[in-house]
Amino acid sequence: MERKVVSFDTLEQKVVFFKTMYEVVRIVDPLMKRVIKYDDNGMVETKDICHDCWGENKICDNCISVRAFFQNDTLMKLEHTLDKVYMVTAIPIETDKRSVVLELLNDVTKSMLLQNDNYSDIKELKKVINNLNSLIVKDSITNLFNKRYINERLPVDIIKAVLEQSPLSIIMLDIDEFKHINDTYGHLIGDEAIKLLGKILEKSIIYNKYWAARYGGDEFIIALNNIGHEEAYDFAEKLRKDIETTIIEINQIKLNITASFGMYTMYKEELTTNELIDLADKNLYKAKKAGKNKVVTNSY
Repeated sequence: MERKVVSFDTLEQKVVFFKTMYEVVRIVDPLMKRVIKYDDNGMVETKDICHDCWGENKICDNCISVRAFFQNDTLMKLEHTLDKVYMVTAIPIETDKRSVVLELLNDVTKSMLLQNDNYSDIKELKKVINNLNSLIVKDSITNLFNKRYINERLPVDIIKAVLEQSPLSIIMLDIDEFKHINDTYGHLIGDEAIKLLGKILEKSIIYNKYWAARYGGDEFIIALNNIGHEEAYDFAEKLRKDIETTIIEINQIKLNITASFGMYTMYKEELTTNELIDLADKNLYKAKKAGKNKVVTNSY
């Protein structure tokens, strides 16, 4: 897929906004391995080698920026220094001056409980990271993505939408009367309802364009990249109908479930991850108040 050209000046202007969501923002020339820093004087090409920050004194064996550059896709991986673990997100960008990769770093050491003497050995830490890379972004019940993935991927989609001035639609949904289902039929049936909803969402997703994740409990989030308001609403409405016609059958129990949807389309706005989720969540609340099994969205 051909990359959309973004003005280098636009990229420069947006770095300040990106820093509201990430601890470290840097622009890298993945082929020359050079870091292009942003400071008070704007974008400055440096002599810094991009992999020096990891303290390995060698090119990364699995360079995420090179992979992102050649695969023309946004990629994420865990990387480490001697005492910290970072989630690194790499976004390939074609500017009017050069091809670069935008690297976004967040320190996830504490959230992964890795600040512990048991992980003082760097070799053991690497083993842990390698194992976690394959597990860290998946929900164990639904096999969809999990909240960590939302926290790392949604800011990326926001950044791309801001740079390309393209729409980004977010759908937040949950199962109607889920507490009643658990209280009446037990948590086994509740878990089956969550699994079933996960399967329906998985079937509805166009990979590399959309993604779905379990936000927590019976709440889910769907991101529709480059999808405007009307198309996103049609998608949500079809999904709502698919859910309401599905029956759970387990232990001689048959149960229909429905779901309520809150949707928000961001277009030519600069919203943070929390702001965008909050807007979708408010529309989900309105759907519940309006009688459930509905799609509520921002109007244009």
